[in-house]
Amino acid sequence: MKPCKYAYKLVRDSSSEIFKGFGFKHLSDATQYYVHPNNQSYKGTTTLCQPIGEAVMLMAEFIFALVERNDTAGDILYDDGAGNVYLDLPVPVEWLTNNVTRAYRYKAYLDGASSLRVGAYDENGRFIASNPMLFTESYKLMPVLAVLIAQYLLTDDDYCKAFTEFSDLPDAASFVNLHEDFYQAYKNNEYQVGYFDIVSVPKVCTYSFRKKYAAIKENKAAISESPDVDIIPFEPSEFSEEYRSLIPELSEEFVLPKNLQTVSNAVVSGDVRALLLHGPAGTGKTMSCKLICRETGLPVMETINCTESLDEFVLGKFLPDGDKIVFRESYVTKAIRSGGAVIFEEINFARPQHLAFLNSLLDDNGFVRLDNGEVVRRHKNFRFFATMNIGYYGTKELNQALYNRFNAIAELAELSDDAITRMLTARVPECAEHTEKLISVYHKLKKKISSEELDMVISPRNIENWARLAKFEGYIQAAEKTIIPIAKCDRSVEDAFRGIIMLYKWN
Repeated sequence: MKPCKYAYKLVRDSSSEIFKGFGFKHLSDATQYYVHPNNQSYKGTTTLCQPIGEAVMLMAEFIFALVERNDTAGDILYDDGAGNVYLDLPVPVEWLTNNVTRAYRYKAYLDGASSLRVGAYDENGRFIASNPMLFTESYKLMPVLAVLIAQYLLTDDDYCKAFTEFSDLPDAASFVNLHEDFYQAYKNNEYQVGYFDIVSVPKVCTYSFRKKYAAIKENKAAISESPDVDIIPFEPSEFSEEYRSLIPELSEEFVLPKNLQTVSNAVVSGDVRALLLHGPAGTGKTMSCKLICRETGLPVMETINCTESLDEFVLGKFLPDGDKIVFRESYVTKAIRSGGAVIFEEINFARPQHLAFLNSLLDDNGFVRLDNGEVVRRHKNFRFFATMNIGYYGTKELNQALYNRFNAIAELAELSDDAITRMLTARVPECAEHTEKLISVYHKLKKKISSEELDMVISPRNIENWARLAKFEGYIQAAEKTIIPIAKCDRSVEDAFRGIIMLYKWN
């Protein structure tokens, strides 16, 4: 049985409308979310399905009660990897009173890749015997879909994040996206489905969704409640007037991440001379380095993108000067000699021979030897910052010897949707009414790239560029010059990107 395919054949006897599903019906007006009215050539065919829609709504209510209020019975239990998933799902009273189901409780067990067992229980916890007249196939399908949604929550962080946000604040657009993402992920999956009395929790399911999210909530609360740290900057006299002019001046919309506040004080004290920031593209790693420098009063002497401009002359080179050949040191060397910061972007893409000088520079007795033979000792106020993208096809590991020379290594998580919204509305106020759609497209494109392991990267920066150009030629046309090129002329991927963009209405 292919549950997602089978679901499209079923409609609940009492109604064709998805219960609590924002008025959308089976194969009905939800199409507007999938087909852009001004792009008739795009053949969007996917529509909402009542059983899937109701399973999404039922699970959303369950997750909200489980995660936000912690006042419901039931749980999702699973093994390492979530190949085996056990779902104990109480049914809200209003689902019973509205004849959505006759079961007070569902249990379901996904046993590996292809076997799935479900059971339904009455108000006294007794197993409801399979009776086609009393308990139809459409009702049995609900726990099947619910346990598959549960597995998707456990195996896809983006879907889990979107689902928990929807559970807290449901809206029609998110509902459609959750429905569509689940269908596309599971539409071809086939299972042997059996209806049984599930009397006990499978022994392999040792992890609890309830406990997992209780711990996450506690940790988030602890982080959010931690006080801001007062940053004590360098004395201005530590740097020359010329170099003080290189202290970054940044818009107030850019705020130093809280987890880097204490690091900033360690940078000033000298306990952190070399800092590595890593994370996905577009999370503001270089900007965070500059924010540390802004807050600490540290001049940025040089910013080098290691994929483009780092070469063998990083410390300086011999150049003709009239009838002489003289050695001209670089700003990297000036920072080493006189103090200040240098930032190496995407350091893991640099050729090892171009980074060899860092081994001696970042040692306790730091120094570099220039091509003219001079040995330059590291100034007490020299600081080295580096960034590294991770998490997409084509990234390289950093040399272990160099990696170990960083005094601190911090991860910058992906920007939250709220942070992206603030960034977009601050920099491109004209896109304010479209930010929700822009972010939704961003997540769908990321998922497409990740699931197919494409050698492509999309970041919030791409979305900002899209919004900027859209001011002049509209979102559909602007996407052709900002978003579609991410596909690197792969025509099938380009068409897939266009299809995602056309899911939404653009003014």
